[in-house]
Amino acid sequence: MEQEGRQEIIAYVTNSNIDKEEGFSFDTEYKLSPPVLPVDLAKLEQDRDPNWGRFDNMPYAKFRKASSKVNFHFPRNGQALVCGADEWICFSDGTKFTNTTIGFVADMFPQVIEQHLQGKGPFWYPTLLLNLDVKKSLPAEGVKWLQVRVNMKRVQNGRMDLEVFIHDAEGDLVALSHHVGFVLDASRNTAARTKPASKI
Repeated sequence: MEQEGRQEIIAYVTNSNIDKEEGFSFDTEYKLSPPVLPVDLAKLEQDRDPNWGRFDNMPYAKFRKASSKVNFHFPRNGQALVCGADEWICFSDGTKFTNTTIGFVADMFPQVIEQHLQGKGPFWYPTLLLNLDVKKSLPAEGVKWLQVRVNMKRVQNGRMDLEVFIHDAEGDLVALSHHVGFVLDASRNTAARTKPASKI
């Protein structure tokens, strides 16, 4: 992908029809640790779930405009992990999540760093690498809710890692994603960019 003559993104995609895949399968008995808090989706819909509350004021939403596309629900008593965050999300306009939106979901989570650096920011997190492994096909009609956990192992010299786990309402693993990115002041993103020199 190019923008104003600059090469911005290189993507390598391996794509198949997941509904027609056949082959060896094995239950590893994997579970998130610590476990995700229980939820009553009917109560969550009305923001009355005892464990999860809607969060309407995402930090720096004007800078991160994509965050306005979803409703975020976080643990009412705060995140259980210093190194991560849990959420339930749905589209703010009532649209349902389908296979084509899983990539968007994998990049839609609270910024772990800013949870612990209150008052600092905004930061910009340009992606160096993003892998997405879809484990389960969502129904063709889509689903309203998805549960996401994001984990961060270490931030070092302005470089961070992220591991994203996406589950459906039944607790089944839908997709895994791994990110590597920079942590930069947001002014680096909003500043005017230089154009490449013209070729002679």
